[in-house]
Amino acid sequence: MKNKFQTEQESFWAGKFGSEYISRNKSQQTISSNISLFSRALRMVGPVNSCIEFGANIGLNLAALRTLYPSQEQYAIEINKQAAQELREHRAHSHFPGF
Repeated sequence: MKNKFQTEQESFWAGKFGSEYISRNKSQQTISSNISLFSRALRMVGPVNSCIEFGANIGLNLAALRTLYPSQEQYAIEINKQAAQELREHRAHSHFPGF
């Protein structure tokens, strides 16, 4: 079977490392840290009405941004099937504040 990924990095994130990344980084603390980071980084920007995240994993960055910008249109792209499934579930069931 031909590898469907074009680069080693795509294979890396689509595989075991990407799946294990989910549990290593899934926490309310991660979202809180991201809220702090984004609020400082974006304070001079003004309203951010939309966002697309490439490599969103389970969407913790988007959850943080949603807290700062409640009406923000958000889009996500994720190569890892397990992460993409969790992202869909979290967004559908609002497991994280801001989703």
